[in-house]
Amino acid sequence: MKNKIADIHRSAEEKRTMVEAQKREEFIELEETAAKFRSSGCTPAKFFACFKA
Repeated sequence: MKNKIADIHRSAEEKRTMVEAQKREEFIELEETAAKFRSSGCTPAKFFACFKA
């Protein structure tokens, strides 16, 4: 019984770690995109589309 519980905890920890790594990768990608737009000096096309003429 304890082995079963330990196995469940281990698999949950692995899933948590995978989700955390995925979020980190998404954040890095987002930061790279933001840096690209900041360096070019223009805003993305989807940004405040209602204010565009």
